[in-house]
Amino acid sequence: MRIHPNHIQSIGLGFLSVAILFVVYTGVSSIIGARGAPLLILFQESQPTEQVPQISEVVEIELPEFTVTSSIEGVYRLANVHTHIPERPTYQVTKYTVQAGDTAWSIGQNFGLRPESILWGNDWLSPEAARLRIGAELNILPVDGVLHTVVEGDTWERIQLLHGTPIEKILEFPGNDFSGGSPPALNPGRKIIVPGGRNPVVWIEPGPKIIPGLGRRSPGLYDGPLIYTGSGSFIWPIAPPYRLTQDFWPGHPAIDLGTYFRQPIFASDHGTVIFSGYSQAGYGNLVIIDHANGYWTYYAHNEANLVTVGQGVLKGQQIAESGSTGISTGNHIDFRIRKDGGSFLNPWDFLP
Repeated sequence: MRIHPNHIQSIGLGFLSVAILFVVYTGVSSIIGARGAPLLILFQESQPTEQVPQISEVVEIELPEFTVTSSIEGVYRLANVHTHIPERPTYQVTKYTVQAGDTAWSIGQNFGLRPESILWGNDWLSPEAARLRIGAELNILPVDGVLHTVVEGDTWERIQLLHGTPIEKILEFPGNDFSGGSPPALNPGRKIIVPGGRNPVVWIEPGPKIIPGLGRRSPGLYDGPLIYTGSGSFIWPIAPPYRLTQDFWPGHPAIDLGTYFRQPIFASDHGTVIFSGYSQAGYGNLVIIDHANGYWTYYAHNEANLVTVGQGVLKGQQIAESGSTGISTGNHIDFRIRKDGGSFLNPWDFLP
């Protein structure tokens, strides 16, 4: 580029310096970017009143090449523009219709509640919200706690014992609309909000049930020789970006990552496939890999499994295509790390 030095001004534009060239014979000012491309055009309403001096000297200017110096990669949570957290306190149970992509965790975040409160506000939900389907209507509690349905034989002392909330706190909660000094009668079918209450947290195991002490010798799992031993370090089961749709919590010992339909699913470490089939527990097409080093990994809700039992796989090898099989509200992968047939571990403690 050849520009007269008297016609150049340097300005700061964010992190990028650009040169401004005034082209007076057209009445247009162009801002020239680092690669020589016009970035902005400013139209002048009148012609310049001064005569432009003749060019007596030219200089050659080399603009620096602009490069990105940092990698844009990471995990982000599923954005939800329909947040229902009210500005003023509400004390009544509200209704919500399950949408595509919803989970107990994402609905809880939407209303400012713990995911357990979504389960405990709807006693028809099975463990881990396994009956959460698009179009289902949910009760949304005004606070974290339990929506208790009175059954025959219930007493106030039993409700207190079941959920761990003092009777006085239940009676004083405005949403229950109790009046009078003494506890009201507990008529079967009555709904009572138990603020701060708790229920047992249980969940359904994906794939064949593991019998304590048997590990992969449990019925339904491959118990033959293991082909590869894992490296001990795990990689993400999908390519970035990573979109978190459900986090690890007591009722969901896994992380859910949103995917597009048939997105490749990769083995998180070397190992041997000990299960590849359909899970009757609501997880759809499921792959389980034994890494022969004390860890197993689970990959659920696949559209298609691409490996068979007894097959050795390498870290990063494609093992499945993602989908929404089983009980699911959208394309995603349910990813789990397990301690050799024992407890499930938080994947955040292992992923890079």
